Amino acid sequence: MRIQEQIRTISVINSIIGQKASSLFHATKRMGCYGVAGALWPGMVFAATPEQVAEKPAHEAPVLPKGAEKVGNFYFVNGNRHYYDAAHAPTQPTVPRFVPSTNGVGGAVAPNGKGAHSTATQPYLFSLHYKPIEDAGKFLASQGVYFTGFNVGQYNGYAGGGYKKGSAYTNWALFGVNLDMNRIAGVKGAQMHIILNDVAGQGRSWDYSASDWSWLSTWGSHDGVMVREMTWDQELFNKHLYILAGRANPKGGEFEGSELYCMFATFLCSSPTTLTIDGSSPSFTSATWAARILVKPTASTYIKGGVYEVEPWLKQSNHNGWPGEDWGFGKSTGAFIPVEAGYHTDFTTDKYPRSYALGFTYDTSPYDDPLYNTQHQIYATAGGTPLEKRGRSTIYLQAQQMIWKPDANGTRGLIAFGAANFLTSGDGTAKDGFVGGLFDWGPFSSRPSDYAGVVVQSFLWNHKVTRSMNASLQSQGYNSKWPDSETMLEALYGFNLAPGVSLSPYFEYIWNPDQLAAAAPRPHITHAIQAGLTFTFELNPGLNIADLHRIRK
Repeated sequence: MRIQEQIRTISVINSIIGQKASSLFHATKRMGCYGVAGALWPGMVFAATPEQVAEKPAHEAPVLPKGAEKVGNFYFVNGNRHYYDAAHAPTQPTVPRFVPSTNGVGGAVAPNGKGAHSTATQPYLFSLHYKPIEDAGKFLASQGVYFTGFNVGQYNGYAGGGYKKGSAYTNWALFGVNLDMNRIAGVKGAQMHIILNDVAGQGRSWDYSASDWSWLSTWGSHDGVMVREMTWDQELFNKHLYILAGRANPKGGEFEGSELYCMFATFLCSSPTTLTIDGSSPSFTSATWAARILVKPTASTYIKGGVYEVEPWLKQSNHNGWPGEDWGFGKSTGAFIPVEAGYHTDFTTDKYPRSYALGFTYDTSPYDDPLYNTQHQIYATAGGTPLEKRGRSTIYLQAQQMIWKPDANGTRGLIAFGAANFLTSGDGTAKDGFVGGLFDWGPFSSRPSDYAGVVVQSFLWNHKVTRSMNASLQSQGYNSKWPDSETMLEALYGFNLAPGVSLSPYFEYIWNPDQLAAAAPRPHITHAIQAGLTFTFELNPGLNIADLHRIRK
């Protein structure tokens, strides 16, 4: 198709989808889901599949090296795998399809010489793949422009325990553009990432469950549109060094992250909760000024470290006038500094993918002592001004590995994963935190892209927090003791209904809800039960368009 015809096609598609977007936006708004979900649909027509993108113009087939054998999305020379175009290859697919993640696309894994590949086809109910949209995406991709996004809606019911029964709806919509600056401006190895997201609804569940830290995956600093990322991403020294700088977030796949975590509906997305509890890093739906350096000695090993601004204003609605003073450095109160080293494989290099990491964090920002006021009296009973302290550090360990498969050459199988976080200095709320779980990709051969999972997370509280909560109970005339730990379990099953479209019912049980958000904790709150339904649409697999490949491990 000639360029002029492609442009006319894009115009027609944009007009049609724009009309649909108006009705979608108003319907979404009535459900309490404002902003991105309705307003961004007109832009969701531009990108391309990995197979369709090459360094040459999109209509030209790639020229294979002499003696190369074409197999799926790769070519092989003397048994070694190569992408047609490594810059636009799928991003490290530990699981063939994961939701939702701005790390890039996973997708079905093509046959390869060293790892595993997808051996069966999912019986989808429908498909949103349309050639005009794919053609529009091919044109934009040939110019170096790749759109990305998803929408996650959750219905949550609180069935027993906690403070009260009830229900709530939340929505998380994300939309962004990734720019290949080599293609656009000739800057080799450079990319730009500009990502916005919108959070709406009642994502915090403490009003019902009494647990401050059993939040839903869709909850952010506050409702509204937020900048998730605005960065320059530079690769140097033949893919051994990557520098990321701009407005960024240490979570969402950067530090102590996993492709598995956001498959779950409640407390685990997008990192073990203790990483958030014992630091002042921004919510994973927002971003602050940051810089991150990633060094890759080999394809499977990495060392990375970053510095992220701590900015309390991000927790205020509209950032107290975004994009005003919060984009300066005058509101910064310190820095969150994570460092991580690890080993990581995927299905293109390993029949049983695995990932191991060791990390350290240091937070220089001030925080309130969990127990004392400035007069060294117990703040919960004496009141006054909390004692200000500064500096907290933690270490963490993380591991995951596929441990069993029904077919040694396939991608279906059982993955074991876990993490442990330890407070090493300062007075963080949690002394230790632990995560452990199992995730089954393709539990049934007839539905190879469905998934099931179970995960448990436990917190052991700082003794100062325990003393403070006990003092608060005693001041109300209660003799009961506040538990010094909290444990939560989630189980879910995910139905992949169509490419990029999934429906996941889940169940969560909480032992000893923490009540940390309560002005006055109540005795005998021993458990809470909630269940819900998550509906997810991913832009890239949903419309069969490519996300720009980026390296984070």
